[in-house]
Amino acid sequence: MGRKIANRLAKLVVASVFALGAFGQAACVETAVRTAPFRVRPDAAAPGSLRGPFSGRVVDATTKAPIAGALVYASWGLERGTALTEPAGFREVVGSTDAGGNYAIAPPSELPPGARITDFTLLVYKRGYVAYRSDRRFYDLGPRMDFAQTGNQVLLERWRNELSHARHLRFVGSGTAVAALTQWELADASAELEGKRPSGEDLRPGREGGVYVVAAQLLTDADIKARTKFDGQFETGPLSDEPDTATYSSQHFKALGRPETWDVAIRVWRLDSAKATERYEELLTQLPGVQEKDDVASRSFIANENDIRGVGFLDGPRGVVVLITCGVNQCTSMDDASSLAQTVHTKLKQLVPGTAP
Repeated sequence: MGRKIANRLAKLVVASVFALGAFGQAACVETAVRTAPFRVRPDAAAPGSLRGPFSGRVVDATTKAPIAGALVYASWGLERGTALTEPAGFREVVGSTDAGGNYAIAPPSELPPGARITDFTLLVYKRGYVAYRSDRRFYDLGPRMDFAQTGNQVLLERWRNELSHARHLRFVGSGTAVAALTQWELADASAELEGKRPSGEDLRPGREGGVYVVAAQLLTDADIKARTKFDGQFETGPLSDEPDTATYSSQHFKALGRPETWDVAIRVWRLDSAKATERYEELLTQLPGVQEKDDVASRSFIANENDIRGVGFLDGPRGVVVLITCGVNQCTSMDDASSLAQTVHTKLKQLVPGTAP
């Protein structure tokens, strides 16, 4: 885990060097087009277009029968500016598959002046199936590598009772049309969080120890904005480096239209007291530039490496280890990152009453 964080730190160093070079070219390049992370067709090596159009077919993963009437939700993220960029909103299209399971999404017709498309996400949702996202997979939350702009094939797997509705809703995300269709899952998700799920393997994150606690409960975009005065928007969701489990959860606050130096992430491990201490000690040895401060919870440290500030703490009595990473543009001082850690610990004490700290 520490090695992965260190790799991310290294990537940010490269990104910052690239940004400096790009700044000098800003006057010449007004509307640089970001390369799509997906192929134009399943059988082609060439990248697709973020603008579109998009087409594909949705079928049952087992029977290969077409699935009609599935929600197809497309969204484009926008930004404006060159070296100094800012979010420019988003565009969305809602459609459904036809009788043959086919979908077609036209490019957005109009964009705000000076805006360009920076990302595209496709969601396919049908009750009774596991949802499909073009950017990541449900089971391990890893990046999806088989999405194609045109001729895309979507294999929907049937829902199984042992899967978690709470985790599924988090994976699906938000949006007016999406919320309307996922309304039926809320009752099941609430029952899971209250511990009423039928017996069997518990896949819910944050369940260890009886009280439900996950990263998304401990830190919100409002908490970050209250401290850093950030006036942009975040896209939130779990980190892709490690799937959520009963003992681990994460939340990534991706600043829309900004480089990674504006991002914030929180990782939470919930273990027994001895294992929590062991996990904390591992972070001390694995992360670069660590200094123990012990000003949050039982023990705490700060880490400062190039474009990322980090704060970690151990709450021994509750068996919780938390690591917060914050880009230097978002957390302009280590005090900002430490304040977020204090906020997280305050919420943790409210959610899991127990012995001090």
